Amino acid sequence: RRRRLGLAAVAPTTPTVSAMLSTAAHAAREEPRPAWARALRRLAAPSRAFAAPSAARPVLCEEPVVPPLAGEAQAEPTMPAAGKEEERPPPVHFEMFSKEWQQMSQQDNWDGFRIEAATQVTKWLQASHTLFLGTQLRECGYIYQFGPVFQTEGGRTVMVARCGLDGGVNGRIIQKVGSSCEIKASSQTHLKDPQRNMHDGSLEYTGKDWTFGAKLAWQGAALAGASFTQRILPELQLGGDVTLVAVNNLLTIGQVGARWSEGKNTFTVGVNRQPDPRSPVGGMVSELKMQYVRRLSERLSLGTELKYSHPDKDSGLSMAYEYTFRNARVQGLLDTDGKVSCSVFDFQGLGFSGMIDYARSDYKFGVLMHVMPPEQQQQQPM
Repeated sequence: RRRRLGLAAVAPTTPTVSAMLSTAAHAAREEPRPAWARALRRLAAPSRAFAAPSAARPVLCEEPVVPPLAGEAQAEPTMPAAGKEEERPPPVHFEMFSKEWQQMSQQDNWDGFRIEAATQVTKWLQASHTLFLGTQLRECGYIYQFGPVFQTEGGRTVMVARCGLDGGVNGRIIQKVGSSCEIKASSQTHLKDPQRNMHDGSLEYTGKDWTFGAKLAWQGAALAGASFTQRILPELQLGGDVTLVAVNNLLTIGQVGARWSEGKNTFTVGVNRQPDPRSPVGGMVSELKMQYVRRLSERLSLGTELKYSHPDKDSGLSMAYEYTFRNARVQGLLDTDGKVSCSVFDFQGLGFSGMIDYARSDYKFGVLMHVMPPEQQQQQPM
């Protein structure tokens, strides 16, 4: 009885067998395991890297980055340089809002046989010759023009002049001042036809996100104009220009437009208001133009233009393409006025031009040949 009472008295303070086993297991978990035990455990439970490919789940870009495992070197995040902004192309002047479409649609079409020859006089001076044979551009059927081309190293000064046998003389000079300002001047005179005399000068300034231009000209009457553009977004640019003509006291021509350029897509829209040349009382007409150019690859570009005028409600649609090579270019144009044209230029060889105007029954086809003398070999010292 005493033994039973003694065991009963010390039973609450003496741990049972189950309690001793659980305590031993807990102590075993807390004790650090040897390296060989950890290695066997890793082999028994394969990691996620060795899981079946079907069990792998694609990681989305929206998910946060998984932190590296313990013991792996964590790469430091690269931060952009302080004060360094992403370089953007300079803003475009208003007259060049639709430059991609102008490059495709304003083709150099001719008829007959045409020769373009050039001679390198010095490092910066070049003499050029142009000859047209069997052309309808002149009543005599031929045109010959000669002139020099001067360009300094870096292209800061460019001077071009041409004179022809028909009495026409024209010249152009471009001078860059600093890194943002450019001055242009051109003159065209004709000894036999004074109505073809034209002279103009312009000043263009390109800022960080805005442009400004001013122009003075004489084209049988005095003209003065100014333009301004502002970049609102990296892809969006707005602008407009005003031209004053000293005719009938004072004539005003105004334009406003927008340009959206993102990646390979360029969209431009413009509205202008000018006198109607077909109106006998000097009425005004408003015209809306929209152009869209898509660059499909580094060589191929497609474009289209839609025009609508008010109040006469005339409309027109044009489509063009351009395919460029290293030394050649192919262009084509089709519009709803019944005009189809194409030109092929090889700047070191032959070229072809074709234009058909079904509405006027006008057909023009021509062949072009470029004559480029080989570069003179440097004379070796004796």
